[in-house]
Amino acid sequence: MVWQMRSSFSAQLQKVWGKPPFSILKKWEDSQFAAGAPRFTRVVGGQTFVPLYGNDVGVGVSLDITLLTGLPIRKPVISAGDLDNRIKRIIDALRVPQGHGEMQPNLQADGRYYSLIENDDAVLSLTAQLGPYLGSNDPAVSFAVIRVRPIAMRVNTGNLEMLF
Repeated sequence: MVWQMRSSFSAQLQKVWGKPPFSILKKWEDSQFAAGAPRFTRVVGGQTFVPLYGNDVGVGVSLDITLLTGLPIRKPVISAGDLDNRIKRIIDALRVPQGHGEMQPNLQADGRYYSLIENDDAVLSLTAQLGPYLGSNDPAVSFAVIRVRPIAMRVNTGNLEMLF
């Protein structure tokens, strides 16, 4: 489940790669991280991960997650523990895997994945809410609406554009 979401998020994040405000990240990578540019990419299990936010670039995020989910008949709300687990899986899918144990087997060699965040530490603020997805009564059917706001961890001329 996490890898399905990770792949979906990666395809969406690839569309913003190299465009403002992330053009500075592409510039740093294209320069081979010359002149003190932060080395923000990560290689895990032979795969390259490109987080857009994190400690290396000095910008964290505030996440506002709305999870739209099918509600079973006669069960008006999903338990808080279930919501916590779903939000944790979403954050896991938004971040770079932390080791080989989190890697999907049989990935294409030398793949490239775009991640929103480097790790959980880049999430500086989080709100989550649940809403009904009226197209289904199946709680396994869900959509996540994620609003991302950058938060400065360190401000410098390189990451300034990413803060607005």
